[in-house]
Amino acid sequence: MATALLFALALMAQDAPVTTAAPPPRTQPAATPPTDEYGYIAWCYGALSGYVDLYDKVMPEVTRIEKAFPGPDGAAAALKEYPAMRIQARSDLKTYGSAITAAEKASPRPIAEYGAAAMKKGRSIWGGSEAIDKARLAQVWMSWSPPGDCETRAKTLETKSNLLGQALNYNVKSAVPVEPQAAPAPEPEAAPPPPPAAEAPVEAPVEAPVPAKIEASTPPAPKPAVQKPVAKPAAKPASTAAKPLAPIGSTPAKLPASREIIIDPANPQACAGSLLPAKRGGKDVLICKPD
Repeated sequence: MATALLFALALMAQDAPVTTAAPPPRTQPAATPPTDEYGYIAWCYGALSGYVDLYDKVMPEVTRIEKAFPGPDGAAAALKEYPAMRIQARSDLKTYGSAITAAEKASPRPIAEYGAAAMKKGRSIWGGSEAIDKARLAQVWMSWSPPGDCETRAKTLETKSNLLGQALNYNVKSAVPVEPQAAPAPEPEAAPPPPPAAEAPVEAPVEAPVPAKIEASTPPAPKPAVQKPVAKPAAKPASTAAKPLAPIGSTPAKLPASREIIIDPANPQACAGSLLPAKRGGKDVLICKPD
């Protein structure tokens, strides 16, 4: 760029009409950027965007100048720098734009209108591009670059804005709670319905007696065991019932007294006397002896 500028100045010295042309656009009072960070970056954005927009318009004349006054590396090497410069300029515009957006979000008051005015002011440095000779415009364009601190101040602005934005958002949120006048929260607190929930445990003891009753019902279970003695008396009436059959058994009584009456326990019969257990033929039998 320095080489191109020197050649451009040499061209200006050789071309008398150019020296009498209108002053370069950037000499206008509008070229003075704002002093605050946000306005300054907005101005940088406007100036650089105007520079990028003039690329296609000035490149034919820039090419002519570079070829007419080639540098040590030749015109081809010099011309390769301009596309790279445009790419860098577009990247810088993204950096500026990101910082501007962050600052607008972090600001507690609207500042976008002020930023738009600063951008317009920065872009206005190219406002005289239509009124001057194309060679003069190309020379100014080749020698121009944004202020060196635009990028660094843009990054600083974005960092501060992000931090301030978080702080402002926090303060706004904490300020909004100042509306606790809408104290609906206390109303839910006045919900002493929880005590009824304590009454629910009182019902639990009521359920406890119920199992107690069930346990009380278990003792009657032994009563069926009492039925066993009832079964025994049932056997006694059977014996008493056998007594009335004594008259029927009178026939065996007519048998000689010396003769035993053997009764098989598996087939009981009426006995007019006493039954005595005994063994006959290796078997358990009952001997009926008359009284």
